[in-house]
Amino acid sequence: MMTLDKSTWTDYQALYLHVPFCRQKCLYCDFASYAGYSTEAMKRYTQAVCKEIAARRKEARQMSPTATIYFGGGTPSVLPEACLEQLVAALRRYGFWQQPQEATIEVNPGTANLDKLRLLRQLGFDRISFGVQSLNDNELRTIGRIHNGQQALEAVAWARQAGFERISCDLIYGLPGQTLASLRANLHGLTELGIEHLSVYGLIVEEETPLARLVTQGRLLLPDEDLCADMYELVQQYLQQQGFERYEVSNYAKNGQYSRHNLVYWRYHPYIAFGAAACGFDGHVRRTAAENVETYIASVLQNAQADKLYNTERLTAAEMLGEFMFMGLRCVRGADLAEAQARFGVDVMARFGQELKPFLEQDLLRLESDGRYLRLTPQGMAVGNRIFEIFVTA
Repeated sequence: MMTLDKSTWTDYQALYLHVPFCRQKCLYCDFASYAGYSTEAMKRYTQAVCKEIAARRKEARQMSPTATIYFGGGTPSVLPEACLEQLVAALRRYGFWQQPQEATIEVNPGTANLDKLRLLRQLGFDRISFGVQSLNDNELRTIGRIHNGQQALEAVAWARQAGFERISCDLIYGLPGQTLASLRANLHGLTELGIEHLSVYGLIVEEETPLARLVTQGRLLLPDEDLCADMYELVQQYLQQQGFERYEVSNYAKNGQYSRHNLVYWRYHPYIAFGAAACGFDGHVRRTAAENVETYIASVLQNAQADKLYNTERLTAAEMLGEFMFMGLRCVRGADLAEAQARFGVDVMARFGQELKPFLEQDLLRLESDGRYLRLTPQGMAVGNRIFEIFVTA
């Protein structure tokens, strides 16, 4: 049996930096991201984040030397190059960016060019995540993306030219007007690029988004439930045929090229976060920064007290166990029951065995022969929410 490394749940294993700016807000997006900000505003935001990094320098003592780095958004690639350089320099100066086992930055293909991608590689990013979503121009226009299919293909080619060997692309299915044929074409087009990681999500229509209003008004028609189920099956079958391993509910990799940063989240290990709306977790307390960009900038630059800038939530042992199980079961490896026992003092099978029994009998869940991992089967992945509820409502 593998030994447990307690430092993985006491030290920060990852760092997330949020860039809340976009050139244009997508119709389906309910993230903390905003369009229309000027270059000057982006510079002020960068100044504020750098000040936050400096103010929290003592927390760098809690960083694992190999902690992953992730710049997300929003669209980090809309930042001026000087801003990106300043952010990376601040993280390095104060000990947050050491020898990361992975440093990822999200890029919208519509904001990519060869020079910017070369700069990102020179700054130390070794993995890039493109928000492609579709290669079909009609589908892209329908959801408000700023790029077209050809630009997405060019962006991946430029990333390789810039020296990125680890490239991931996001894809959405269930888009308005999408068919099985167009989804298959998207999957074919992306897998033909030779990339080794794909994140594939079913479209979720979030309340209060422009997409929700258009659907309610009948101006956009979504694929029905049966067609979406067929699309889900197509994704599983097609990617398996192309040699991709499904290692998490929505993520697929070749040659073990998993997102090491996201594995920190799924294994419920601590991570630090900087920027507006950024959420960090130290193993016991979740801390989320002010979501409004101007509020965040003003709070940091005016030396506001931490309680003005952050919303903190101290989790109970039961809440942490529930989240640990929920996140772990998202992965094909499953939830580590030995770690659950060591961290939270709970024998999961003794505590939840009766509720889990029907799912084990239906082969939706499996307990590994050594009793260490509890995992969803491929069939269980499709109904995972029913199982997750056992833990998050306990």
